[in-house]
Amino acid sequence: MPKSSQYSLPATYYRGGTSKALFFREDVLPGPGPQRDRLLKRAMGSPDPLQLDGMGGSKAVTSKIAIVRPSTQSDADIAFTFAQVGVARDFIHYGANCGNISAAVGPFAIEEGLVQFRPGRSVDTTVKTQEVRIYNTGTGKLLSAHVPGTHEIAGVPGKGSPVLLDYRFTIGVELSRGLLPTGNASDMITVAKKEIEITICDIANLCVFANARDFNISGHETAADLTANLDWLAKTQELLGKAAVLAGAVVAPDPDPSKAHLAARLFLDKMCHESMAGTGAICTTACSRIPGSVVNRVIGDAMELDTLEISHAVGTMAVPSRLFEPSAASWMELYTYLIASGQMHLRNDQFPMFCHWVMASSSINFDMGGKSALT
Repeated sequence: MPKSSQYSLPATYYRGGTSKALFFREDVLPGPGPQRDRLLKRAMGSPDPLQLDGMGGSKAVTSKIAIVRPSTQSDADIAFTFAQVGVARDFIHYGANCGNISAAVGPFAIEEGLVQFRPGRSVDTTVKTQEVRIYNTGTGKLLSAHVPGTHEIAGVPGKGSPVLLDYRFTIGVELSRGLLPTGNASDMITVAKKEIEITICDIANLCVFANARDFNISGHETAADLTANLDWLAKTQELLGKAAVLAGAVVAPDPDPSKAHLAARLFLDKMCHESMAGTGAICTTACSRIPGSVVNRVIGDAMELDTLEISHAVGTMAVPSRLFEPSAASWMELYTYLIASGQMHLRNDQFPMFCHWVMASSSINFDMGGKSALT
């Protein structure tokens, strides 16, 4: 049998806070573009819900990449690019930062000899630290890591180094309008027909804050419980959309699920899809155009519209379509054509990326099944 072609490159596996990432020096990777994207997704084993053939751990917090190089800026020691890699979905996103992984950037830079010593600060004045000034390419902002120790962090067994991260220069990281982009300490919006108080802050990452009681939760629920709560998910999507409009992050709110033409949940392999499969949305739209079908009876007068709004578990999907007057003989041809040529705009398909010492260092072999990772 012919041997599979493999491509090897050095990588280091770090935990940062409650996340883990593969760390690469930028000079061992191909330049930005499809080749790099393909290689990094391959390293994580994506797209695959289990990420069995890569270093990912089947969750967003363990499907991360850090790319580090010496900085050319006088006010930074290194440049750090954070990449969030999709688990089951085929994507890689560079336009943000991760606070957890940022805690491991300083230690990596020191271990790799990328920085010269600069005295740092520490909460414990008896502990000497080294400052590493980091420029995050995704946000265009500076932060400093003060790297020493042992420190425990909730959600992670064992101890590691208490890396102090200074985020003072990341105010206005997303919108460049200061700490409070609306200019107010609090604002009122309507979610699920109820007026609630929120605060929008922009430092390190753009976040919106609301009281748990306004969503009929205690704030002590597990992540699994909240993920399984479809009512909660729908409300948070409405909250995010309206807060984004208020802050000026988007020009129009995400579609209100209550105004969608129908609500749909897609089941595959005994599991409810977390949102809505694109092919499922196309089929739903096609079915809605068939007089007398179950979907057609649900949407009513929306039959006459060019776009069908489908509310799913985490938002609303708009599917444009063109409707021709069919004859009985051409019916299947018509809807085969519609499915093949339908255009889809997936709103609510991108989410903000909210986001300590070395675990292992190794050379990673990429088995590309006879095809180079760089082609």
